[in-house]
Amino acid sequence: MARLFVSTKDVQILTGKGKTAAHRLIMAIKKSFDKQKYLPLTVQEFCEYTGLPLDIVVEQLR
Repeated sequence: MARLFVSTKDVQILTGKGKTAAHRLIMAIKKSFDKQKYLPLTVQEFCEYTGLPLDIVVEQLR
């Protein structure tokens, strides 16, 4: 089963960024989608924002 949400650690792995930079990227994505900061970030939203293909991201998160 594929995961629905992306964590800071996932963003670190996918982008090669450090913890702070990954957290800032998540916050920027949430702001662009007009989400509250306590709401989780979906894999789909992450892919739309970064332009990464969904199938590649899902494969890396397994």
